[in-house]
Amino acid sequence: MTPISDTREFSPQDHHAQVRRWNATVTAYPREASVSDLFIRQAKARPGAVAVCQGRERVTYGELDDRVGRLADHLVASGVKPGDVVGVLLERSVACVAAVLAVLRAGGAYLPLDPHYPRQHLLQLLKDAQAGLVVTSAGHQELVAEHARVADIHAAFDRTGASDKVQVGQDDPAYVIFTSGSTGVPKGVVVPHRGPVRLVCQGDERLRLTPRDVLLATTSPTFDVSCFEWFAALLNGARLVLAEVDTLLAADALEDVLGSERVSVMWLSAGLFHQMAKVRPEMFARLRCLIAGGDALSPEAVRRVLAHGRPGVLLNGYGPTENSSLSTVHAMTGLAADAETVPIGTPVANSTAYVVRTDGTLAAPGETGELWVGGDGVALGYLGDEELTAERFVPDHLGPDASGRLYRTGDLARWRPDGVLEFLGRRDRQVKVRGYRIELDEIEVHLSAHESVRETAVIAPRGGDHDRLVAWVTPQPGADGAELSWRLREFLRDRLPVFMVPNPILVRDRLPLTRAGKIDRDRLAQDADRHGSAASTGTQAASTPVEAAVAELWAEILGISEGIGRDTDFFALGGHSLQATRLAARCRARFDLAPEHSRYLIRALLANPTVRTFAARVEELTTAAAQDTDEQAVDFEAVSRLDAHLSFPTAAGLPPRGRRVVLSGATGFLGTYLLDALVRDQAAAQVYCLVRAHSEAEGRQRLAARMRRYGLDFQAVSKHVTVVPADLAAPRFGLDPAAFQALGEGSDTLLHGGSRVNFAYPYAALQAINVGGTRTMLDLARIGPAKAFHYVSSIAVIAGFGIAGVRHVEEDTPLRFAERISLGYPETKWVAERLVAQAAQQGLAVAIHRPYEITGTREGGVWNTDTMMCALFRSIAETGLAPDIELPLDFVPVDYTAQAIAHILAHRPARGHVHHITNPRDGRLRLLTERLRARGYRVRTVPYDEWVAFMADLTAADPSQPMAPFMPMFIEPARQSEISVKEMYFAGTFPTFGRTNFEAGIDGSGLSCPPVDAAMLDSYIDYFIDSGFLQPPVPAGPSIPA
Repeated sequence: MTPISDTREFSPQDHHAQVRRWNATVTAYPREASVSDLFIRQAKARPGAVAVCQGRERVTYGELDDRVGRLADHLVASGVKPGDVVGVLLERSVACVAAVLAVLRAGGAYLPLDPHYPRQHLLQLLKDAQAGLVVTSAGHQELVAEHARVADIHAAFDRTGASDKVQVGQDDPAYVIFTSGSTGVPKGVVVPHRGPVRLVCQGDERLRLTPRDVLLATTSPTFDVSCFEWFAALLNGARLVLAEVDTLLAADALEDVLGSERVSVMWLSAGLFHQMAKVRPEMFARLRCLIAGGDALSPEAVRRVLAHGRPGVLLNGYGPTENSSLSTVHAMTGLAADAETVPIGTPVANSTAYVVRTDGTLAAPGETGELWVGGDGVALGYLGDEELTAERFVPDHLGPDASGRLYRTGDLARWRPDGVLEFLGRRDRQVKVRGYRIELDEIEVHLSAHESVRETAVIAPRGGDHDRLVAWVTPQPGADGAELSWRLREFLRDRLPVFMVPNPILVRDRLPLTRAGKIDRDRLAQDADRHGSAASTGTQAASTPVEAAVAELWAEILGISEGIGRDTDFFALGGHSLQATRLAARCRARFDLAPEHSRYLIRALLANPTVRTFAARVEELTTAAAQDTDEQAVDFEAVSRLDAHLSFPTAAGLPPRGRRVVLSGATGFLGTYLLDALVRDQAAAQVYCLVRAHSEAEGRQRLAARMRRYGLDFQAVSKHVTVVPADLAAPRFGLDPAAFQALGEGSDTLLHGGSRVNFAYPYAALQAINVGGTRTMLDLARIGPAKAFHYVSSIAVIAGFGIAGVRHVEEDTPLRFAERISLGYPETKWVAERLVAQAAQQGLAVAIHRPYEITGTREGGVWNTDTMMCALFRSIAETGLAPDIELPLDFVPVDYTAQAIAHILAHRPARGHVHHITNPRDGRLRLLTERLRARGYRVRTVPYDEWVAFMADLTAADPSQPMAPFMPMFIEPARQSEISVKEMYFAGTFPTFGRTNFEAGIDGSGLSCPPVDAAMLDSYIDYFIDSGFLQPPVPAGPSIPA
């Protein structure tokens, strides 16, 4: 726990350091000038230079000055006087910039209003600010027209010169920004012109801009940092680029803008900084200055940026709205390996900072106290609230300027001996839990210190008596989210008293952000309140009938009889994806839920893995209260965009055959046969197999076992195999930089077949490996000699074409219609394939392979029986019922598929072609039922709807049925269609396809795909029986007619 102060001896040297040395920040800047004065100077000095742009709209300083003058004249004519508050109701846009500057030139203080705010909230802000006039656009006028006069930003006003006569001083209000209040009522902070001027004009060297700079503005106008962004650019003659909303949603889009606009300076909120540092830290290397702030920064994110995308200077910016955006900054050149926080640094120019004890005296270095900030950036106070203003803005009795004022931030901090400030959290985030006073930020600091945690938030829910703590975390790339919750509780128990360990700790892909880019703790608190009280320990008994039933089902599915409490984590107990699908089936039966709820239940378990939270989701379904039961929408175009600036070694001089191959997915069914074919058939000199293992020895053992399982001899290829312990979801596959570099330099061919196959999980649960792993493999392609890149995709990527009405797809038809695929796994393959195709356009030698149903070997019928097709085989044989459907049996034996890919890899140039590895002589499901009957199985064909209803009930009652994990595909409707997901693959809906490239690719190989006929299916049935997968038929009476 962090005490508010633990009083230490305060020496004269300490006083001198804090007051005289560390706060010696006075610099020369235009103290008497207003924002308007300084903008006009720039407009006159460089009228033809571009001042602000957004998308294709570009406005020069001269043009912007004219717009501003015309609107300002109109505002003066409309009665605006110095000190009046004028609303600006516009999105981030060039028009909004003009409106802000016009209000300032007219003498007013602008009040930024977000058009997306609820109307009642907007009206309340206008009322509190006493704003009688609002600058807006025609589309937003109806929001406020009944309560304020409106000036249309796009109207053609005359330039009268009325605003030129307005006198504005440095202490006059420039803007009013409302911040959330502890009482729930927003507080209007009034900031004078000197606040932003002291910050951006010839002040702090670390924040100084020149006309050569280009600043990308990323924040909302309602967030005070926008004042810094806009004025830092426009008062220094730089170019201001306004980021469009879509730019901030994807790393690729943001990186494109940084390059195309030649951005040199940018501010990012902590939330966006963390997200971008995770996926694309190298984008920041082009910047002269990157400032991140608005919330505590993750040390790991800072380390990633410094290691992979270090800008000219990386600053951590700290400052409340009450001190004009920024109070302190810290230049981050490196962090100690054990650093758990990122310092907030030293005061900016013309600002001061003091760490103060509860008695109002200065705290000694190393002593925790409240941070008070002063200087020329201090706001005038809270609009219309003299009492709160007097409480938070106090006379400066600590520094040499007794006439100044200090703002009490409510933040806890301490000075390091070297004069650098460390942020320790909010004083008002102290809570009392079971009689103990706790700093929530202290818990967050410890959680953030865990190597698997990227972001975290801890709250004490508002409901009840605050007797519990709830934590949310987002995992680092490659971290095992299933076990993270349990591991973090153990981690905290070693570092904190038991009453400070949150329960539950919920793992999420991302935390909600406010429009200002900060973690939205209010939304998290609402979420915690909505889900009811948590257990004080992990084994507290279920408290509702639904919780009790869920706990009972967990015990049944997991095969354990004790230790399941309200906050027990399903995956921490060893639960896996197959058991998750079985649990969903059992829940349907137990709670009488509709079959179409199966996939929702699986998604709910992934997001809510404790008995208590999962039971809440189940209860919502039983009461018809469940909302948003589909997985989060994915912008497939955005997530499949490859950095257009990436370059690859030239393809000229590629070896005629892959000699040194990196192979991912080597322990999979196809992967084992690919390895065998590469070495035995194509004489690859060395194959580097990426295997999920803790050591090379463990990886070799695992690879050997998998090859034995599928009838292959590891010893026959072992001398040509190097096992590389790797994690496809981790940056650099979990390798250190030197090992990753060596892998790239030592290979000439990449064969990427590794992926996580699961037809129940949504895109979000699979993308880390399936998409992230592909991006990393493309990164590897950029290292060392030119390489051929072979990607194993799936024919399922074209499923969306059929729903869209496209009847035929050629191999080189550009991919489309991802939004109609409706299954997470093929969606990830679609995205990954698009990335590879873009790499081909950017110079990489690429070949893409799309196999259909990979089945048993040509000799012996050895098959991976974990597939949906094998489950259907077995289900038909065991139940005696087959659906009457036109389901294609496009079977390509695994050894044939592997040999075909290996032949193309070794003998054909990789020129971006796609290969449809399919069977030219396929069959239909009726042939399977015929062969089962011929072997003595009693099988009856029934209408499809009847079969689906029967199987839905059967798998719900008995989740051990082989079809249980796959039935949601037969039940849930496809997106933008009235048919089920599986019906997308039926003949007549699934498009026909060409295979010209593939036939040309295997020409001369001697390979021929056997037809799907009685001989093939009989060999598979023999294997199923011999391996014990399928019970032999029981001799009986006369056969049942079809």
